[in-house]
Amino acid sequence: MPGPAFTTGDDVSLHPIEAEDHEFVQYGRNHPDVRVPLLDTAIRSTDDVAEELDDAEYRFLVCRSGDDPEPVGVVAFGWVAESKQVGFLMYWIAPEHQGNGYVTEAAELFLDYAFRERGFHKVNAHVAASNDASAAVLEKLGFEHEGTRRQECFVDGAWEDEHLYGLLADEWFDG
Repeated sequence: MPGPAFTTGDDVSLHPIEAEDHEFVQYGRNHPDVRVPLLDTAIRSTDDVAEELDDAEYRFLVCRSGDDPEPVGVVAFGWVAESKQVGFLMYWIAPEHQGNGYVTEAAELFLDYAFRERGFHKVNAHVAASNDASAAVLEKLGFEHEGTRRQECFVDGAWEDEHLYGLLADEWFDG
């Protein structure tokens, strides 16, 4: 069971990722419906997950809100350029929980934390051209399409374009 919530929305809450959550994170990251859209097809062992999450300042477990919060995914900065106050947003929801709006609400909570409490200037995100659902989430959150890298990612045996998105703090506060 996840530890105490860091922040809570209407349908989801964000929780610091703890050791007992590693098995769920491993499950999600290794599931083909998650890893392929993430453009990171490396298989993760529990040791890999533990090492990846060792520096988990900007990584949260996404849970359905309620008396007994159930893990449904992860929202995080995959990397951070501290000197520029820029973070790279990544998120995933386990396949059996997709389509419920959890990623949008979790990303809203996460972005609010990043911009309001941590003072980030910009958040970037990349998405495969075929991942319409993720692009729609980013656009709903106010991200702007900033460009396209041609044949940048390998998805289902073929090279495809990768779209670059960005969101500035001023845009978040004005939105």
